[in-house]
Order: sequence, then C-alpha cells, then structure tokens
Amino acid sequence: MPASRPSRLSATDRRQAILSAAAPLFARLGRDGATTKEIARAAGVSEALLYRHFTSKEVLYAALEAHCVEANAVGSRILADATPSTETLVMGVAVLVQAVFPGIGDAQSHEDTKRLVTASLLGDGQFAKAFLDRHVKPWISVFERSFRAAQDAGDVEADIHIGYAEIWFVHHLANTLHLISLPDITIIEYGITRDKLVENTVRFLLRGLGLRNAAIDRHYDPKNLKAIFAFMDQETS
Repeated sequence: MPASRPSRLSATDRRQAILSAAAPLFARLGRDGATTKEIARAAGVSEALLYRHFTSKEVLYAALEAHCVEANAVGSRILADATPSTETLVMGVAVLVQAVFPGIGDAQSHEDTKRLVTASLLGDGQFAKAFLDRHVKPWISVFERSFRAAQDAGDVEADIHIGYAEIWFVHHLANTLHLISLPDITIIEYGITRDKLVENTVRFLLRGLGLRNAAIDRHYDPKNLKAIFAFMDQETS
C-alpha cells in the first residue's frame, strides 16, 4: 500500500509557518544578517516558494509586526471595553508589566518579539514604532483616562500631576526589566523571586503614578492575577 502524502498547507497556513520560522532568525541575526535561504530552510520550503508569499525580505520583515503580537493580544482581553476607574488603572498596569516582563503566552514568541523590537531601536526604528503605536499606545490611553477617574475618586495623593510621558514610564520600566533578562546569564541578582520582582514593579509604578497605598491594596491581588495569567497561558499553548 503506497504511503500517504502529507497534507499540504493552505496558503494562509504556509504564510504563517514562514513567519514563525523567520521570527527567531530575524531576532537573533537581525534584518541584515538573516537570509531568505536560511528562512526558507527553517520553514521547510524552497526560496522560490517563500518569494511567492513574500516578494522580498523587506516585505517579510514588515509582516512580522502583525505576526508577533501574541502577548498584547492575550493581555488585551482583560482590558477590553474597560471602564476608566482606579481598578482599571491598577489592573492595566499589572497586565502590561506581565505582558512585557516576563510575558503572557508562548515564551519563545515573546522573546523573539522583544529582540525584534530592540534590534529595530538600534536600526531605523520603523518596526519598533509600528509595534508600539499599534500594541502599546492604546493601553497608555486607557491608563490616562483611568488616572483621571482615580483622581476624581480620591485615590490619588494630593498635588500629584501626571502627564502622558509619566504614564509611558510603565511600559519603559517593564521593557527594561525584560531586556536585562534576555541573556542566558544572570545580569543582575535582585535577591528575590521573579514573581516578587513583578509584584514589586507593579507596586512601584502605581505608587509612582501617585496612587494611595489603600487603593493599590484594594485592587491589586497578585495571586488572583497569577491564576488568570496561568489560565491564559494554557489557552495559548
């Protein structure tokens, strides 16, 4: 009996397979270092077939911005249609810190995305700008509206003036922590567990935004959030 042929992938699935293979190569070798030959080999296709889906390496690289969004897409479920409030601000900061460092969903995909963004920042910045505009800026707008609501509710310390720049610091600190954790060796020994580092970061940022400790304690439950994130990780595995 002749052996059955493996089922052929649809054009959409083949395109996704190529993108999945390209992400770690671009992340580690950079846009200039990765070749279409290497990407095609990693994807299990010929270079000719790769070019049928992506007319150039530049087109393939640009398509990764839409492909490498898992952490944001998963985390955004919690904030979908959220009403501006103190609770939304606390939850949003906690989710963004988790999504950026240490990540939600597939760890390899998350690491590849951060490496791609970092490489872009060292280059022309176009990938990084498109990624942040699409996948982080909407969070910042939610935080900004929720901060005003927290002020109206009396949950912010007196004489605190927070602007757009300070709210972006939430992402910047979480991103810095992730970058420091990318190498295989330990760069900084913080003396606490990863979970405790995440919790301390969230509390540090919320206090930096001026939230009263009572408001933070009322709405921030690390154990409950950890269970939610674990469930979301299972959904994406």
